[in-house]
Amino acid sequence: MELPITSLLAGAAAIFLVLLSLPVALRRRATKTSFGDGGDEAFNRKIRAQANFIEYVPLAIIAIGLVEMGGGSQPVVCGLAATLAAARVLHAFGLWSGILIGRALGAMLTFGVLLVAGGLLVYAQLA
Repeated sequence: MELPITSLLAGAAAIFLVLLSLPVALRRRATKTSFGDGGDEAFNRKIRAQANFIEYVPLAIIAIGLVEMGGGSQPVVCGLAATLAAARVLHAFGLWSGILIGRALGAMLTFGVLLVAGGLLVYAQLA
């Protein structure tokens, strides 16, 4: 079964993860810091943006893909995918810049996507 919306989301997420990871890898190389942040708060925020993305995005993509595979309406699946994409950009920007509202809004939107997609999946199995 084709999953065009989830495939697009997963592709964009893969590219965005590289964009989040490259500055971390380059900083580690430049400072010879193989573990941790070396006490650098700005570097710590970049590490956390990357790690938080890795912590939440895979399950969200899986849940959205299962909603799409299960016949979820295109507007719902697109809405979930677009919300997740916007949420992760906001969250990363908020962490990198130190602007708390971006981080908080990104986290809340990510939680919303997980709750809606998870709820749809549970409902589909119980209905």
